[in-house]
Amino acid sequence: MPSPLRTTGLLSALLLLMPALPAAADGLVDTLVRRFAESDFEFVRAQSNAPFPPLAWLTATNYAESRFRQSNGGDGAVTYGQTSVSQAALLPIPLGKRDAIGIGEWLSWTHFDLEGSARDELDVFSISLPVGWVRQATPDWQIAAFVAPLGHKTPQDSWYWETLGGVFGRNVRNARFAWIVGAYFDVSPLEDFYTPYLGAAYIIDDHWTLNAILPWPSVTYAPTPDTLFRLGVSPSGASWSIEPDERRPRMNLTSWNVGFAVERRVVASVWLGFEAGVAGLRGLSIVGSDWEAPETKLSNAGYALLTLNLRPGSPAGR
Repeated sequence: MPSPLRTTGLLSALLLLMPALPAAADGLVDTLVRRFAESDFEFVRAQSNAPFPPLAWLTATNYAESRFRQSNGGDGAVTYGQTSVSQAALLPIPLGKRDAIGIGEWLSWTHFDLEGSARDELDVFSISLPVGWVRQATPDWQIAAFVAPLGHKTPQDSWYWETLGGVFGRNVRNARFAWIVGAYFDVSPLEDFYTPYLGAAYIIDDHWTLNAILPWPSVTYAPTPDTLFRLGVSPSGASWSIEPDERRPRMNLTSWNVGFAVERRVVASVWLGFEAGVAGLRGLSIVGSDWEAPETKLSNAGYALLTLNLRPGSPAGR
């Protein structure tokens, strides 16, 4: 399983970066908030303590050791643990009163410690460069689309590329309720994945928000503008497939985490969070592998993560 010393060092590195973040980023966040406030965009109409989604984040995740499960349901001999560190940022740029584009980047390093396999460990480096567009079509409707090439590489192998994307719409019915419609896709040389993105978002009161949106529903509780609790489902980076002849890893974004998260504002727009839960549909399937049989999957396993988020908005009354 992943070395406790390695994981502790990765998490400590997040804390060491905190003093440099507010001065470097808070001015940019305030500028973006002001430009959107001067546009026709309407993101939240009702009063709520819940913060906006982050514009940048740094996350370290540790997944507990799991055992391979054969396609016939029996346990295999190979187990592995996983440690991941990822960093991402998104720059939204208003274009006039009703349109905006978003340009982003996502970098990730994933380390696997294998037991019972011919290979002791595996490192995977990933990168994505998403580009999106959003339009305030009417006072009640927003439409958006994005595309994101996603590449993976091990130190010994060539890059493997896939493409993510989606089209979405948001219809505000009143100050607290909105319908969400759309579709998401992941296209790769090995297989394609498509799923609808449907549901509703409901701001119950100043503290509670329900996001009843499939496939990733959640409920959040914000007792103050500086504290956030979240229980829900989110995409997981813990499921992979590998074609052993070429040894090109591919992340399977159909996997999910079910977890409980706590976030606290540290200073200005910088938040520190911790999350723990169960990584469902988690697996490393290896096609034609000499490690294990095809269609091999892992049983569910626990995970824990520490994250540093940069969220728009300042503390109330400051």
